[in-house]
Amino acid sequence: MSRWSGKCDLSDFISGLGGWYDKDGNPVKFGQEGVGAYYSDEFQDFREFKKRTGGVMYQHVKVKVTEYNQKKLAEKSNGEFEVIEHTEQVPDKRKPGETKEKVTYTYKYWGKEYKSLKELNKKGIYTAKEIHFDTLLDLLPYYPYIVAASCFDQDHEKVFISSRSFVEEEEEDFIQFSGESGSMADYYRKALADHYREIVLEYYNPTGRDVTATLPVKSIEGKLFVETGIPVDSAYQIEVYREGKNAKASWIYSSPKVLSDEDADKGLIFVGDVWPNLLKEGDNITLTYIRQDAKKLYLF
Repeated sequence: MSRWSGKCDLSDFISGLGGWYDKDGNPVKFGQEGVGAYYSDEFQDFREFKKRTGGVMYQHVKVKVTEYNQKKLAEKSNGEFEVIEHTEQVPDKRKPGETKEKVTYTYKYWGKEYKSLKELNKKGIYTAKEIHFDTLLDLLPYYPYIVAASCFDQDHEKVFISSRSFVEEEEEDFIQFSGESGSMADYYRKALADHYREIVLEYYNPTGRDVTATLPVKSIEGKLFVETGIPVDSAYQIEVYREGKNAKASWIYSSPKVLSDEDADKGLIFVGDVWPNLLKEGDNITLTYIRQDAKKLYLF
């Protein structure tokens, strides 16, 4: 996507995380001589990005502080925003001669003190909003967002993206300059829509990949699983059926699920929350799931 934005947007940021490939799909090292062209496999990049981030990104958003949210915002701010409580005894007008406790607050944000919410909200404060994603389709809408900050170690990464997409920012600037909307934004949105269709047709189309099987329940490290014997596509909800019947169970508390990409590759489906306290090791359970096929969708 950054081939249109010209900046390090999210699509550009994740490109290459899952390795590089030649035109025939063979893994290569970036910079390897004699390859001629390098491609980043989008699905491998997504899985590595999800693994490193835990499926969460962040945006800094400006919020108005109120008496109802001030303590929660202080808890989330890691010390940049502080709510200071003051108590004093004041005369109780309803009980002459007696006093009551009065609570007031002052605030400190990045070292500067504010005497009231009105004074603080003239500036406002910023907090980190969490953006959770599970599949590539969840992440695609954020491709045009600029990566504002990233901190990482060998296995984990925390990524902050802009609060508005690059397209929105550029379109607003163009309108202010020329008085009308520019074609670049429309072109970008069309390109992103085309990319959606490409991914759906190449990967998320389940036709011919659905499998219904009755499998025995196993206990793995104290958790109840079934083992399919083939990789499972975790992008699809798994359906469970009552034993010996074709009717889908409607009274289960939660659905069977794939807990991680590693489990999906191993064909392990967690069923411990299905029919709580009734399901046990050795029972048979009938499931419908989508098998995971090999897929390659290269980003240039």
